[in-house]
Amino acid sequence: MAQDALRRRYTYLWTGEATAACVFATLLLWSAYRDGLWQHWIARGYSVGVVIVILLQGIVWWRWKLRLLDMHQRHMPAQVLHTFVRWRRINWLLIGLFPLVVVLATRFTQQPLVSRDTLLGLLFLGGAVLEQINYYYVQLMYDSAYDWAYLRTHRRLRRGTVAKALDGAPSSAQRF
Repeated sequence: MAQDALRRRYTYLWTGEATAACVFATLLLWSAYRDGLWQHWIARGYSVGVVIVILLQGIVWWRWKLRLLDMHQRHMPAQVLHTFVRWRRINWLLIGLFPLVVVLATRFTQQPLVSRDTLLGLLFLGGAVLEQINYYYVQLMYDSAYDWAYLRTHRRLRRGTVAKALDGAPSSAQRF
């Protein structure tokens, strides 16, 4: 891909992540405000928060890719890779804490364990899991001709962009 095309793509990707994060936060806050009962929004709020945290990581990644493009460099700095290794683990921790959040919310608000909040929270948490997989494992989003050509040619999902960079990271970045 030519440098101008890469610049447009990276800009499209980071602004798309930023837009999604803002829209999700706005819709959550607006809907919770309209409902008026914060107790009904704990699991949903937590799950949307996890999605937003992962989207913010995408913004950081694509902004770094733009920066490297401008500096005519190809490789992500080791300290950035180290940060993404930590974020990958933190994301799984946040995803894994969802049941605890639901149990605590149930206990302290006297809401039923299985509620609309829990079910919607699980749905939104599924979005967080998909984003996590898309960034750190295999690419799930195919939105360009190049991506579709790869899928047709190789007949398998390709490694996510962050995953490929972490695969090639120095072992010191992988330790954490």
